[in-house]
Amino acid sequence: MPDITLTLPANAFDAATRQRLLQAVHDAAVRASGLGAEPAQQRLCWVMLQEIAAGHWVCGGQDIGARGIPCQVEVRIPQGVLDAQQRADYALHLHDAIAGCVAPGDPRVLLSSIVMTDIADGHWAANGRLWHLNDFVQAAGYGHLQSQSATA
Repeated sequence: MPDITLTLPANAFDAATRQRLLQAVHDAAVRASGLGAEPAQQRLCWVMLQEIAAGHWVCGGQDIGARGIPCQVEVRIPQGVLDAQQRADYALHLHDAIAGCVAPGDPRVLLSSIVMTDIADGHWAANGRLWHLNDFVQAAGYGHLQSQSATA
């Protein structure tokens, strides 16, 4: 159950590209986290886009919007879903998904910042109920954790 928030400058991409971006990030997250292929499992991957008004985002003390596309990505995932290699792969897949939405020839430089936060077991609630790793494994179909879940 990854919960992903993308933050971009407003109008960094047109409406069609924003939709492609959301889908590309979803697909990358599903691949990287091992989320199951069933529609109910896929619906557990939430991807949200926030846009920051022009002039409200500085890098190095300067508005970077004209020269670059800063993209902050926050990924929240249940603790125990990813090991170190999966986390590294996840970051690369997310960056590549975003980079794939930048039009060829666009002179702006993509600047991605990806922060992954593990939510401690029993610290994530859905619909008023606290969930544990086994609940996520069962609902999300994390293939790499299925044998572990069966013994829990």
